[in-house]
Amino acid sequence: MSCTENNIIIFGYGTGISKAVAHKFGKEGYKIGLVARNAQKLEKAILELKAQVIEDYAFACDLAVLEDIPNLIKRIKDQLGEIKNIHWNAFHDIEGNILETPPLELTKSFHIRVSSYIATVQACLGDLEKNHGSILSTNGIFAFDAVGIDLVAKEYSSLATTAAAQYKTTNLLAHSLADTNVYVSQVIVNGFVDGRPEAKDKTYAVHPETVAEQFWYLHQHKQETVSLCGEAIQAA
Repeated sequence: MSCTENNIIIFGYGTGISKAVAHKFGKEGYKIGLVARNAQKLEKAILELKAQVIEDYAFACDLAVLEDIPNLIKRIKDQLGEIKNIHWNAFHDIEGNILETPPLELTKSFHIRVSSYIATVQACLGDLEKNHGSILSTNGIFAFDAVGIDLVAKEYSSLATTAAAQYKTTNLLAHSLADTNVYVSQVIVNGFVDGRPEAKDKTYAVHPETVAEQFWYLHQHKQETVSLCGEAIQAA
């Protein structure tokens, strides 16, 4: 299968890591599908990618609405044909300590990071198996369970709890699909993402392009199921 026939669908497109992934895979000859709620953001992204001579398609959809996912997948397949790879980058923006966060916000975060993620994988699975595809997931260091990390994550504990659920979900997907042709992996970003407001003046910022290169490497070699990117917190 040549790269010009390949594609990757980015679920939860934004201006950071997923943008870098779109440009990296696009420059390698992949058709790019972008999924996000904000149609205006998608229009801007489409123009940027087309300026780089990258073939791309936009699909406005709220991934939190599970019943809309089958129709979304149908729309994508109508435009791009079979779905060959997916990048899960969707999340519900949540901050603060779990003692102060409204529980419903935790539910929304879990819903996107786990329920919508699984629903999307299920909807794409037939195509992914047929095409020896990759499921690539973005996550952060607070997903890890270690005392040193938890001490830092305390003030971000609402984010950490649902990130941990996504981390476990991705690992279980990898085990569940180990006997198939589908490769599952996640990049754990160990630091604030450069370009986002919370990364301002932080020593350990991770460049989105660095993460995108790591996703590309994983996709090409299909070996590791967890890959660390960045040095903000001692993770070993």
